[in-house]
Amino acid sequence: MTTGDRVVLDAVLVSWVSVNHRAAPLLTALHAPKSHLRSRVRCVYICWREAPAPDGDREREALRETISELRRELASHCPEIVKLPWKTSASPTDHAAIRSFAEQVLIRVRGDNPDSLIAVHLSPGTPAMHAVWLTLGATGFISGPMELIQTSDIRGQVAGQPPVQVIQFDLDTWLRRYRTASPQKTGTDDDGHLWDPATIKSPALREALRRLTEWAPLRVPVLLIGERGTGKTTLANFLRAMSPFQKAQGSSWPTVVCGQFRVNPQLARSELFGHAKGAFTGATRAREGLLKKADGDTLFFDEIADLDQDTQRLLMAAIEGRGFQKLGDGAVEYSNFRLVCATNRPLTELRDAILDSDFLDRIAIFVLKVPALRECREDLPDAWRRVLTATTRNAGVSPEGWQTYIAHPTMLAALANHPLSGNFRDLQRAAYHLLSALCAARPKEQVLEDAIAALGPRLSPQRALPNVPDLTALLPVDDFRTQVQDYERAWLNAALSKAEGNKSEAARLLGIPRKTFENRLRVCSSEDSDGSELGD
Repeated sequence: MTTGDRVVLDAVLVSWVSVNHRAAPLLTALHAPKSHLRSRVRCVYICWREAPAPDGDREREALRETISELRRELASHCPEIVKLPWKTSASPTDHAAIRSFAEQVLIRVRGDNPDSLIAVHLSPGTPAMHAVWLTLGATGFISGPMELIQTSDIRGQVAGQPPVQVIQFDLDTWLRRYRTASPQKTGTDDDGHLWDPATIKSPALREALRRLTEWAPLRVPVLLIGERGTGKTTLANFLRAMSPFQKAQGSSWPTVVCGQFRVNPQLARSELFGHAKGAFTGATRAREGLLKKADGDTLFFDEIADLDQDTQRLLMAAIEGRGFQKLGDGAVEYSNFRLVCATNRPLTELRDAILDSDFLDRIAIFVLKVPALRECREDLPDAWRRVLTATTRNAGVSPEGWQTYIAHPTMLAALANHPLSGNFRDLQRAAYHLLSALCAARPKEQVLEDAIAALGPRLSPQRALPNVPDLTALLPVDDFRTQVQDYERAWLNAALSKAEGNKSEAARLLGIPRKTFENRLRVCSSEDSDGSELGD
């Protein structure tokens, strides 16, 4: 919706049913001439207690009369109405029980309306219900645009109160800081908000967040190691939000994409340490480096493996607190920052061939293995929703019906059964193909087929091969054939173990016929010196 040059977001309204005032508070929010929500709300979510009699009977009657009155008074302008029952025997003053329900409501509403303004109506309901809405809204429980409102009745309006008032009550919490912070120089594949920490379900990702939370208070470097596209920038943003090493809320914070320095190490030093006027050709004025800008904040080095070793050694002094010098300036400067680095290279490869050993020791005090998406299956539906929504926004298109694919069972099943070796990048590629097919008015079956095909072949990531440096360290070998047989034997053992000795299931896990599995098992058993690990 556009008003003049100002874009006005579509809105949805969330409210408890009012047992005493029925539809009056909602009508004020939706239809009062001076309400900023007038003609903007396309859906109203009405929460109500589906409780045992007599309380439940009063709520049911209030709900029926509220909906009837809304439809009568608003007629053709009445928004869609969604009833959200709270099936409970808990008291309407039980804060903990109300909070659990209210959290699920907000998650549901944001999932239904990824980009819309969510207006939460504080006036209807018990004081405990007001307090829970206020807390969830003020602490940044959900992402995206949200506001808290309250309405005035006729007496209040006669006394000069506005019909609808937006409540400004933001609290400075780590979750709000996470949502409002924006790492500089992020790509479209990771803007620092791929995951919503408030809704994480998978044990692997919960454990990663738990460890980062433990490390957050310490001004100690953290190294994030994970496959490409696993959301390392997002985890760096989470770590910063949980820590005291951050500046003003809502500001962007210093990020270095080291890949830009591959062919020009001098650019790295100028960018990091700054330079004096005349330090080199083209340095027409002095420049402050990122290290100085990061004083009191967190500094994130993405693709740290691309930083040249001379710059690594210069950076070591700054990490240790010994200071640094601008290019062309002999004065020593200091910066108190928290360093976070990320890479998709294995730790052994970093140590043996890429990073200076002393530098690696200093940046890898804490090391976190970032889980791949296939290790976070429980969070895939939310990841897909966020990616598809963001991709639609970035592409500048909104084909009719794209929202129906957010939770489409065929699409979610395909994601759950795919190795997703590119992680979030696979999801983003699938989203772009889905949007392209929709814009071309393809049939639904073709849209799904195009999106699923864009995920790529169903190969295991890196085909589960040992990395080259690990193999190099084992050379020379006395018997290459035995090494290969040991590798095959390990796969057979792993499948049997996971299948708890069931050969048919083990064969399925390896993607081979049972007969082939049994043949390979016999061969390996006969060639195994003791056969102790293989099934019979």
